[in-house]
Amino acid sequence: MIAPDLETARWFIEQHGAPSTLCVAVTGAHAYGFPSVDSDLDLKGIHIAPTAAIVSLKPPLDSIDAITEFDGVEIDYTSHELGFALKLLLQGSGNILERILSPFQVVRSDRREWLQGLTRAAVCRKFYGHYRGFFARMRNECLSAPVKTAKDYLYAYRAALTGVHLLHTGECVLDVEALARDYGFSAVPDLLAVKREGTEDEAVRDVGRYEEDWPRLEARLETARRESTLPDVSANADALSEFVVEERRRNF
Repeated sequence: MIAPDLETARWFIEQHGAPSTLCVAVTGAHAYGFPSVDSDLDLKGIHIAPTAAIVSLKPPLDSIDAITEFDGVEIDYTSHELGFALKLLLQGSGNILERILSPFQVVRSDRREWLQGLTRAAVCRKFYGHYRGFFARMRNECLSAPVKTAKDYLYAYRAALTGVHLLHTGECVLDVEALARDYGFSAVPDLLAVKREGTEDEAVRDVGRYEEDWPRLEARLETARRESTLPDVSANADALSEFVVEERRRNF
């Protein structure tokens, strides 16, 4: 598998990242286990805006976005302001969960590790909505796409299986190869071979064998939701709020 270029990612963040970056992670195909040679580098982060700016009459934007080429690598960069990001997390946003807990972290800091601990403690059944919705969107995109790509089908598997595993164990696992092996979806390795050996939009044939797995994926998600022992909502909302307040004081 093609490893993400973390050195280029760090250099990009140093040059063009949001000020007071708390965490930045590689997500997308590299984190999900199916990058191609032409895959871009998805960098998703969280930064802390100055408190003086937040309470001013012209508060900063909640998000910073950039799609650019840097040192020969296509970068897709987004960073959310801390307060905005943690509100989304408490609403059950898997996107925020994954950028905080991705194994491919670009920024090293004690504060990031503290945030990761708080995030793990915030996992709850509410995240079912994100992964169920993501799976449904990818399934519909696969059905309507004029050209069937390995990437789209892998995204469908990945969304469903990350959700299943999260609801069963409380752990955020992004690697679709490991998830498919653990939950018995034997068609995934063939898709992975097509994607890894081809390009980002590599077409795939005989999609019926993958679409046959969709009812089982949907059923596994529903069973995981029903049997999950996770709390209905995040159990540490107050601790997350205290973290934001502390960071506001540190970054006035």
